[in-house]
Amino acid sequence: MPVEIKGGEGLVNIMGGTVIETESDKIKIKLIIELGQEDGLDDEAIIRRLQQKIIGLPLNKAETYLAEYGRQLV
Repeated sequence: MPVEIKGGEGLVNIMGGTVIETESDKIKIKLIIELGQEDGLDDEAIIRRLQQKIIGLPLNKAETYLAEYGRQLV
């Protein structure tokens, strides 16, 4: 089973397609969402920022994180 780890803290790629975010990535995701909301960005802009900063984050995962963590920050 091929496993790829980028920099020890980045995304883990298992079997060439499944992406699992590390705890470090989840902290970054929460921070990106919080700062985006504080700056008054709309959901689309926050999702774009998540995908730019967390390389390999699929759109559906970015939307899920925004729905989950965005509510916690209000």
